[in-house]
Amino acid sequence: MQIWDVAEQKSRPAPDRGRTLRSVSGIYPDGPPSGEAEALLATQRQVARAMRLVTRMDVGPRPQVPPGPAIHAANHRSMADLLLSTGTFSHWGWPIRPLVAGAYFDKPGLGGLLRRLRCVPVHGPEAIDRAVEVLEQGWSVAIMPEGRVVPEEEWASTGVGRSHPGIGRVAIDTGLPVVANGASGTEVFWPRGRSFPILRPGRRCHLVLRSEVVGPVPDDKSRDATNRIMEAVARCVAVSDRITGRTT
Repeated sequence: MQIWDVAEQKSRPAPDRGRTLRSVSGIYPDGPPSGEAEALLATQRQVARAMRLVTRMDVGPRPQVPPGPAIHAANHRSMADLLLSTGTFSHWGWPIRPLVAGAYFDKPGLGGLLRRLRCVPVHGPEAIDRAVEVLEQGWSVAIMPEGRVVPEEEWASTGVGRSHPGIGRVAIDTGLPVVANGASGTEVFWPRGRSFPILRPGRRCHLVLRSEVVGPVPDDKSRDATNRIMEAVARCVAVSDRITGRTT
């Protein structure tokens, strides 16, 4: 199996003062176990087919990054973001595992779907270590740095809400490339606060996602790295919003 040594991409900066992350190997397999990857892709294809029946998904081409795992960052306007991301990963043929708050795994119906999609349950600060564990297994991960479905009044002016610095910490300590993703339309398909999406017979909601490769971050501090990543997410959101016709 080909191994990608991230030390060839960048030297790892010193960690933030006061924050000690468990050591990481710095060497990552070029992908997860093939059988597990194919099983996840099959599930993603099923969800993508169902989504195409009720939405029009426009997700753009697969981002080009070196072999090995990558860290995906995205905005979070709706519960439908998980469904759009699943359709996106299926279109790309990329078995990416999202980090999801552990409480959602206890919800009837939803918990079963999250497990089938190999989502990673996380609880508070442990999310950083769980993300690194999954990356070291060769999987790419998807993280929503805002940490919650953000109310529209908090993202209306810039496209994104306030973010937590954990993704910057993961990006710095692993040296892996980051891909920024910006989604639009999910907040219309499944508005915040509703238990289910809005289905309109004969009218499919337009969902758009655009991406930008940030690459390995050069920053020393997690907040600086997170700001860099979120600026790229905001640029992607702006493009997606223009396509769906939303003005932020």
